[in-house]
Amino acid sequence: MVLHLLSGSQAEFKYVDRPELLPVKPEQRTVGTVGYTLMILSMTITTSIFFLGWLSQMLGLSLVQTLVAATIGNLVVAAVMTLNGYVGVKYGIPFPIQLRYTFGYKGSIIPLLVRVIVSLFWYGVDGFIASWAITEMAMLVAGVPVKVIMAEGLKYTPITFVLYLLFVWGVGMKKIRGIKILDSISGPLLLIFFAWFVWYLTLQFPGKAVPMWAGKVGWLSSNFFLAVAVQTAWWGTIALNVSDICRYNKSTKSLYVGHIVGLVLPQIFGTYLGFVATYLTGGTNSPIDIIAKYSPTAALGIFGLLFATLATGSTNVTGDVPAAANGIIRLVKTSWGKAVTAATFIAWLVIGPYSIVYWAKSLDVAYYLLDFNWYYSMWLGPIAGVMVVDYWVFRRGRIVLPELYNPEGIYKYSGGFSLVGLASFAAGILGEYVISALQGTLAWYFGFIPVPKIELAWYYGFIIAALTHLILGFAAKDYVLPELRYVVTRTVKDYTGRVAQAVGNALKHITLNWG
Repeated sequence: MVLHLLSGSQAEFKYVDRPELLPVKPEQRTVGTVGYTLMILSMTITTSIFFLGWLSQMLGLSLVQTLVAATIGNLVVAAVMTLNGYVGVKYGIPFPIQLRYTFGYKGSIIPLLVRVIVSLFWYGVDGFIASWAITEMAMLVAGVPVKVIMAEGLKYTPITFVLYLLFVWGVGMKKIRGIKILDSISGPLLLIFFAWFVWYLTLQFPGKAVPMWAGKVGWLSSNFFLAVAVQTAWWGTIALNVSDICRYNKSTKSLYVGHIVGLVLPQIFGTYLGFVATYLTGGTNSPIDIIAKYSPTAALGIFGLLFATLATGSTNVTGDVPAAANGIIRLVKTSWGKAVTAATFIAWLVIGPYSIVYWAKSLDVAYYLLDFNWYYSMWLGPIAGVMVVDYWVFRRGRIVLPELYNPEGIYKYSGGFSLVGLASFAAGILGEYVISALQGTLAWYFGFIPVPKIELAWYYGFIIAALTHLILGFAAKDYVLPELRYVVTRTVKDYTGRVAQAVGNALKHITLNWG
C-alpha cells in the first residue's frame, strides 16, 4: 500500500504542467545502457575538453598531477550524476519537477533559474567554439593558407555561428531522437581522431619529453586544488539536471556504466590528449588551431574540424538544450519548440552581437564566459548537496509522484516554498562567501558584484549545504517529510471507505432479504 501511494499511477495525476514536463511512460523509455553510454560519451567529448590539459600546464601541474586532478573531479561528478539521475530513471520526471519535493512547488523555480542561466551561457560558449571550427574547416576547403586562417578565421565566425545555432536548433526540435542520432557519430569520432593526432605529433617532436612527474607546484598547492575544482565544475552543471536525459532510460543500471565509461574515462583521456598536444606545440595554440596548423594534409584537418564541430554540437544538444528548454517551459509554460527557439536566440545574444563588431576580440569573450561559468559553479554545489541529502537520507528513494504536479499538494510546504531546502541552499552560498572573506580572496565583478574566489567553491558549497540540510531536516522532520502525513491520510481514507462500503453492502443485503 505504501509503495503504491509513494509511486502513484497515471490516473492520480493532476496535469497542470505542460505535457513536456509529465513523467515519461514506460513504453517511451527506449534508451538502453549502450545508447545512454554513447550519449554521455558524445556529451563529454567536445572540443573544449582538450583545453583542460592546456589549463593544467598554465597552472604548473605535471602530467600525473593533471590526471589525478581529472580523476578526482570527474569521479565526484559521476557520483552526483548517478544519485540525481536515479530519480529521473525511476520516476521518469525531468529536472524542473525533480526540484519540487526538495525546494517546494514554487521554491523550485529559484535553483531552476540558476541552472537555466548557466546552460544558456554554455550553449553560447560551446556554440562559438564549434563555429570557430566550422570557419577554419571552410577556409581549409577553400584552400586558404594556414597563416591567414589563424589570423582572420574569427572574422567570419559570426556568420558560421548563426548557421551552427540553426543546425543545433533543428536537432533540438527532435528532442531525444535527434540526440541519439547525433551521438552515434560525433564524440567517438573526435576522440579517435585526436588520439591519432597526438600520436602523430609525438612523431613530429621526438626530442620533446612531456613532464610526467616534475611539476612546478606541489600536491597540496592551491593550483592543484584549482585543477580539481575546474574538472568538477566542467560537468557539475549536468550533474544537476541529468534527469532531463536519463528519464528515457530503461533501467537505472545504465547510469553506472554510462557515467564511468561515458564520462570519467573519456574525460581523463581527453585531458591527457589536450595536455600532450598543447605541450608539444608550445602551449600557445588552441586545439582547433592545432588541428588546422599541424594536420599532415588539408583533408585530415578538414575531417578533424568536422568531428570537432559534431562533437560540440552533441554536447549542446545533450547537455545544454534540454536543461534550458525544460527550464523555460517550467518558467513561462510554453511548448518545447518555442522553448528551444528562445534558448537558441538567447545563446546567440551571449556572444553573437559582440563578435560581429569586435571579431578580433571575440575569442577573449569566449574565455571570459568560460571563466564566468567556473565562478558560477559556486551556486551549483549547494544545490547538488541539498538534492542528494534530501532524496537519499530523508526520503530514502521514495516520493509521492502525483503530488509533484499538484500546486496545492503536500509539496506546497509554506506557500509553495520549502523553507528548509531553500535555507540549506542559502547556507551553502553564504558559507562560500565567509570562507573566501576569511582567506582574503573575494573578487569583484564590474566593481560591485562580490565573488568568492576560492579554488574549491563547489565543494565548500556542497558540504555546507548538505550538512545544513541534515541538521535542519532532522530538527524539522515532519516538515521535510510531508509524505508521512500523506500516507497516513490516504490509509485512513481507504480504511474508512472500505468500512463504509462493507456497512453499505450489509444494509443492502438486509433490505433485500427483510424488506
